[in-house]
Amino acid sequence: MTTLTKNKDEIMWWMSRITVMLTSLFLSFTLAAQAYAAEIQMGSNGNLVFDPAELNIVAGDTVTVINGDLPPHNFVVADHPELSHSDLAFVGGESFNVTFDNPGDYEFQCEPHAGAGMRGVIHVE
Repeated sequence: MTTLTKNKDEIMWWMSRITVMLTSLFLSFTLAAQAYAAEIQMGSNGNLVFDPAELNIVAGDTVTVINGDLPPHNFVVADHPELSHSDLAFVGGESFNVTFDNPGDYEFQCEPHAGAGMRGVIHVE
């Protein structure tokens, strides 16, 4: 094997590794960006509100719900127990993800604070 052939094989080996790494990196960022839609904060700034209380997303998007100030809170989607998180979140910063696969309007509330107006809606196109 000549030096030129050996160098060529080594270059090809490194190029294939770099291609695989760059492709993996690109796909991880692309797929993560497509799945993530928005954040909703429960108890924003110590108020009994969701922020935002109304949201527009696309079917398949994921919403991250974050516990803010003045806990405990939960996130209950009307007529959709599979999307709800009825357990109370007691710790500020605690979060969970909810993926909305089907188009429609999804009304949600915090059960302990619904009477105080802690309600919202997510419009899924």
